[in-house]
Amino acid sequence: MLSTSRQISAAQVSDRERDNTLPNINKILVIRVDGIGDLLNSTPAIALLRESYPSAEITVLARPLNAPVLIGNPDVDRILIFDRKGKHRGIAAQLQFYRQLRRERFQLVVAMQTAMWSHFAAFLSGATYRFGRYQKRFRSTLTHTWRGQYRKGETHEVDRNLELVRLICNSEGKRKLVFHLSPDEIATAKAQLALRGIIPDTFLIGIHPGGSSFDKRWPEKQYAELADRLSHQYNATVLLLRGPEEAALVENIEKAMEARAIAYAPASIRELGALLSCCDLVVCNDSGPMHLAAALDVPMVAIFGPTDHVAWHPLSENASIVRRDMPCWPCSAHKCKIGWECTKKLPVEPVWDATTEKVE
Repeated sequence: MLSTSRQISAAQVSDRERDNTLPNINKILVIRVDGIGDLLNSTPAIALLRESYPSAEITVLARPLNAPVLIGNPDVDRILIFDRKGKHRGIAAQLQFYRQLRRERFQLVVAMQTAMWSHFAAFLSGATYRFGRYQKRFRSTLTHTWRGQYRKGETHEVDRNLELVRLICNSEGKRKLVFHLSPDEIATAKAQLALRGIIPDTFLIGIHPGGSSFDKRWPEKQYAELADRLSHQYNATVLLLRGPEEAALVENIEKAMEARAIAYAPASIRELGALLSCCDLVVCNDSGPMHLAAALDVPMVAIFGPTDHVAWHPLSENASIVRRDMPCWPCSAHKCKIGWECTKKLPVEPVWDATTEKVE
């Protein structure tokens, strides 16, 4: 599975009795400039790198959207941000960024995100060891590659990332997401809830109806019916949480509800995480907030559509998923020919059953 320009033998790779760590590693860069969930599901692998290279400085290259989840992470020394749509927009700004990357003099770069740009950035860093998966273009620029293949419905993303770095680490690692909130962040979230009349003994159910794409979003009408049932059956206070571009989505749910809900737009990912930690139960779609709740071990019901639920289910014993099994799964979600029936026609009843099981 591991190939290298230095022809590492199969015996060297497979012998688990030996130390697989690379020599003279003082600075490590991990590349993960995609989603919130992608980065959170990489934190166990980053923790394994910290365990195997305890004296090395570990830097994570992230983007403005996902970088905040690393604040307070004990396995990460520094965060570099690549802002393709902002500060680093345009050729001149990107060239300046690549020069800065090269001046860092990393000895090891792990392209944990399997993407052409990640391989390209690893090459431009000038690192002695450039490690990633043997997929996508510019793979020839990597010095070490993992050549395995994953079929849909078989392996969780956390295990994929752990399996990648195990080839250069000296233990198996732990399947535990890492996301830390400070006491001040939690206290601030509680203060915001108190301003809205949500006192500590309130039975609080957080609903986050958003998602990164249309195919992942359960319809507003179903969310409204679920929220009404929870409000009436359990005298629950429903907190509707949303992202910056989801105001209309939450407003539609409020209008369709008979009961009163409290809508709130957190100012940041970290504030969202703090608010989720205050909830007794969270109901959400397959999304970044779902992985935040999983990292915090908040009781949760997650609604899945066409996404590979085996690879991306929330990694928490307190989480349950609800999905409509379809004969066309596994699929290419963005090219659906039947209108994403797996998500859009998922009835309320199975979601209600899963939530009542969590509540009771």
